[in-house]
Amino acid sequence: MTDPVEVMIESLGAKGDGIAHHDGKAMFVPYALEGERVRVTPRGERAELEEVVASSADRVDAICPLFERCGGCSMQHLASEPYQAWKSNLVKEALASRGFDVPLQPMITTKAGGRRRAVLTARLIGRRLLFGYHEAKSNRIVDVNHCPVLVPELSALLPKLAEVLPLFMTKKGEAKVTLLSTNSGIDVSLANVRDLNGGQTYLKAVQVAEDLDLARLSANGEILLERRPPQLTMGRAHVSPPPGAFTQADATAEHAMVNLVLDAVGDKAKRVIDLFCGSGTFALRLAENSPVWALEGDEAALKALEKGWRFGSNLKGIKIERRDLFRRPVLAMEMKKFDTVVFDPPRAGAKAQAEEIAKSNIPCVVAVSCNPGTLARDLRILVDGGYEIESVTPVDQFLFSAHVECVTVLRKK
Repeated sequence: MTDPVEVMIESLGAKGDGIAHHDGKAMFVPYALEGERVRVTPRGERAELEEVVASSADRVDAICPLFERCGGCSMQHLASEPYQAWKSNLVKEALASRGFDVPLQPMITTKAGGRRRAVLTARLIGRRLLFGYHEAKSNRIVDVNHCPVLVPELSALLPKLAEVLPLFMTKKGEAKVTLLSTNSGIDVSLANVRDLNGGQTYLKAVQVAEDLDLARLSANGEILLERRPPQLTMGRAHVSPPPGAFTQADATAEHAMVNLVLDAVGDKAKRVIDLFCGSGTFALRLAENSPVWALEGDEAALKALEKGWRFGSNLKGIKIERRDLFRRPVLAMEMKKFDTVVFDPPRAGAKAQAEEIAKSNIPCVVAVSCNPGTLARDLRILVDGGYEIESVTPVDQFLFSAHVECVTVLRKK
C-alpha cells in the first residue's frame, strides 16, 4: 500500500486538477489549487487528496455539500477571479497549440441557479434507486436531491422525480433523464427505460406527468403526454424542441452568444448560412434581418425550427435543409451568393466544413464552439485559407466545470 506524501501544487491542469511532481513524475491531484501544499496518496499519475496542509488564498467554500463526491462540478473551491482566469487560459492554450497569439475578450459569466437543462442518470440496485450524477472518473452514481447549479424549479423536482422513477426503470443498465425548464413548464425525457406504450404502466406514467405538473413527458423518444407544448423563446419565435434534444444549457449564456453573433453579422447581411443550426437558436434571430439557409442533420430539430419560423413574427425566409455536414459539408461553390456563415458544431468540431469555408470568399464567418481544442484546429484551417481573427469571446455556460464555450468572429482579408 502506497504511503501518503506531501507535495506542492505547481499549476492547474485543463480538467482543473492540481499538478505536482513526485519522484520526477507529474501527478494530478483533484480539488487541489495552485500554490497549495497538500498531503496525497499516489495512485499512478493521479493522487487522492488526503489533506490541504497549507491552503491557497484563492480557496473558497463550495456551495454544494456533495462537492468532491459528485462529478458534476470540479471547480467550486476556486474563487471567482482566478477561476475565470483559469478558464480563459484554457482557450488561450488551445489557440496557442495551433500557433495563435490573440487577445481574448473578457469572459461572459453565468451564475449558479441558472442552468435550465440537465442530464442525470438513474439505476436500480435491487429495490434501491440511485438518481443523480456520476462521481468523477467513476461509474458510481451520487444521489442528488438538490443541485444549486440548476434553476430552482429543476432542483425542486429532483426528489419528487426520484420517488416515481422506479416505475419506468428496467433492472439492466442506466436510464438517462434529461430535464429542460421552459416557458410553459418542465420537459422530462427518459431514455433506456421500459416500453410504456399502453397498459397500466402507461396510465401511471400519465398520472405522474399530471401530479408533477410537467409540460411534457417522453420515454425512449416517444411522447407519452404533452400537457403543454414546452416552449423556448428565440427572438420573435417560440420553439418546442424535440424530447431530449440539444438546447443551450443556460439562458444567460445563450443570450450572450446570440448577441455576439448578431453584432458580428450586423443588420445589412443580405444572405446568411447557419450550419449545425439545431432547432434555430441562431437561425431564428438572424431571420429577423436576413434570409437564412439553415442546415442540420437532425430531422426532429429541423421540424421544430420550421414550426417556430412559420408561427414567428415578421421573420425573413428560412430555407431549411437536412444534411449530414460531417459527410457532406456545404461546398465553397454553394456559398457564392452568401455574405455570412455561422457554424456551431458538436464537440468534434467541423473540420470538413471549415475546409470548404476556407476555400470560399464569404466576408464574415462566426464560429461558435463548446470545445477550444477543435475550435483551434478549425480556426487554423480558416486562417490558413485567408481569414483573420477579429475577436474571441469565452462564455462560461457550464459553471464550475472545465467546459468553456467560445464565439469567434473572422473576416476575409
